Amino acid sequence: MLPFTSTFLEQLLGQPALLVAYSASRTIAAMRPGCAVLETDTGDFNVDEAIREGQVSGQLVAHVPAQVIRRYCEVEDKLRHIVENAVYEATFEGCRVEVVILTFTVTDYSETRMWVVAPDNALCESFVRHVCRATTGADHEILVYEHGVFRKDERLYAAVHDVTLDSLVLRGSLRDDLVADVKGFFASREIYARYKVPYKRGVLLYGPPGNGKTHFLKGLIAELEVPCIYVRSLADRHDGHDSMRQVFSRARRVAPCVLVFEDLDSLIREDNRSFFLNELDGFAENTGVVVLATTNYPEKIDPAIIDRPSRFDRKYLFDLPAPEERRRYLACWSDGLDPDMRLEGAQLERVVSATSSFSFAYLKELTTSATVAWIATRRPGGMADVLDHVLVTLKEQAQKGRSPGSSKSGRRVGLIPEA
Repeated sequence: MLPFTSTFLEQLLGQPALLVAYSASRTIAAMRPGCAVLETDTGDFNVDEAIREGQVSGQLVAHVPAQVIRRYCEVEDKLRHIVENAVYEATFEGCRVEVVILTFTVTDYSETRMWVVAPDNALCESFVRHVCRATTGADHEILVYEHGVFRKDERLYAAVHDVTLDSLVLRGSLRDDLVADVKGFFASREIYARYKVPYKRGVLLYGPPGNGKTHFLKGLIAELEVPCIYVRSLADRHDGHDSMRQVFSRARRVAPCVLVFEDLDSLIREDNRSFFLNELDGFAENTGVVVLATTNYPEKIDPAIIDRPSRFDRKYLFDLPAPEERRRYLACWSDGLDPDMRLEGAQLERVVSATSSFSFAYLKELTTSATVAWIATRRPGGMADVLDHVLVTLKEQAQKGRSPGSSKSGRRVGLIPEA
């Protein structure tokens, strides 16, 4: 077989944009007679990552200059290694495999295609599946879906496992009930099968912003011993259907797992709503999948999504904290302070009464600001006065915009449990 020349990639990319992929397929097939050539554009096929992580034995073809860029990822705070144009040689199942990668511009978007060359088509397909599984597996990791591709997010994984539910104040037994519900589901597969009950679940956390939904979500994921797929975006260059299909297909493949849609109202739009409904309860079984969604604005979501029990059969309201929750939150904060900073009983009750419209996020802002302000004077027993001053400031700021609780939705969804 003829080796790929040093100008091989350059010659292919020199074709008119609409002919690049077609020309590459014909050229590679002509240069590799008797071999199978598989073309793919799946973003999950990251042969470079598989090689660097030791999942595949291979290397770049040195005499064919590769184009590799570094792109800063703000979410992970690191430079990502992105191969745009290259040729690889690998060994798989005792056979030689070649991979050609081309990135080119078609109309108004950039497209990447890969060609896998192997002795037969079965080996090509096996190699592609192996690489995709190796680079996008979600075992003991969080797999993030964004911009049409899956990727492991080490930073999100670390952030999730830094969160504990022990410090989360919620109304009544809401926290324990929710944890028991989800954990109980994953422990009950045999029971579901015995009584022929569909083994899937939809859980919706809803309520005004700043009341613990995200905190609880992270803490729950950290406690569960199942893979997690986190959907950050469903946008693609078509109508979002491809993205939705990929997300649910991956969830079914790695199940039992948790599939997270945070801020569901921003992810589901009119053009992808029907497809989302089909994926939730269509012909494909979501066996072992817990769809866990959050929203601050349930009124923005089509009732067909959240009101039908087979879709989100568990709905939990994360409401503004009642006096008891505010008391527990403030007491926990006060008890953690140095003795000369702590509040007395009557002082604590005064703050509880004065924060009736505050979310947990506003309570956190109040206590953090008060701590910082107290440090400036360090007056023993002066925390109550500092809190009074900060309270006035926060309420004045809120009046210029909106009150701490004004984003609270009036809508109530579902029947269980509105704690």
